[in-house]
Amino acid sequence: MTLIEMIIRIVLAMAIGGIIGWERENNNRPAGLRTHMLVAIGAAVVMLMGEMSLEKYADITTMDPTRLGAQVISGIGFLGAGTIMREGLTVRGLTTAASLWAVACLGLAAGGGFYESAMLGTIAIIITLTIFNYLEKKFRKVKRKGLAIEMVCSDISGTLISTKKIASGYDVILNDVDIAEEIGEEKVIYHVTSKFGFTKSSKKIDKDGFTSELKKLEGVCVTKISDL
Repeated sequence: MTLIEMIIRIVLAMAIGGIIGWERENNNRPAGLRTHMLVAIGAAVVMLMGEMSLEKYADITTMDPTRLGAQVISGIGFLGAGTIMREGLTVRGLTTAASLWAVACLGLAAGGGFYESAMLGTIAIIITLTIFNYLEKKFRKVKRKGLAIEMVCSDISGTLISTKKIASGYDVILNDVDIAEEIGEEKVIYHVTSKFGFTKSSKKIDKDGFTSELKKLEGVCVTKISDL
């Protein structure tokens, strides 16, 4: 393998990581431009090492250079896990974690000299992250319109169970919950902010009836109700 070919493969991997990383960076995701570029470059270098090792140790029949690439795929998990965060009932960062894994695969393809596969994969990922993101938001069953209700309670588990039960009765979906804990002298008080979404079948929702049911919950004080 010539030096020029090695440079081409690494530069291609860097470009692939940069394109996908820029999209993530532009959307303020935890893993952005440099992270994706480093993952792609590292994967390409590993693939180059495997190919060069095969040439160097061609007389060793038991050697399998593809194992190096396999370790990249399995090892990228720890980095992807670092981008996943849980906020209430919502889990964020899964798409970014998947993009890191995909970039590692594309880096391996570029490092292995599979240029067409690497470029086609890049185009497919960019389409998925941009166009399908738009379509997902447009055709999402749960509309952005909804309610944000702030409550104070002492029994957090019982309150959440009762809240979900009431919401299901009004065809409302509990999308997110933010819980803040306040430790008092005698007991622990929880400040809960619940965000509810309306489905297509809940256009004629009885907001007053829904909030009235929540206010009737024992040990719960509704402090604020606002539209989303």
